[in-house]
Amino acid sequence: MDRGEDVAVAVVTAEVCPQCGSLDVRVVEPVWFAVELARGHELRDTERVEFVCRDCTTTWS
Repeated sequence: MDRGEDVAVAVVTAEVCPQCGSLDVRVVEPVWFAVELARGHELRDTERVEFVCRDCTTTWS
């Protein structure tokens, strides 16, 4: 690699439960349902991620 090349660095952070401090956390998959085509843009514009702790079952976003 040339010293003059730009290097992209990936940063990974772990989500930690705000209640118990556990790292055993997962993302809650949204429940999919039929949406009228006229309202489809409302769902696509939403960038909300919800997490749940597998140890204490706390949920947050």
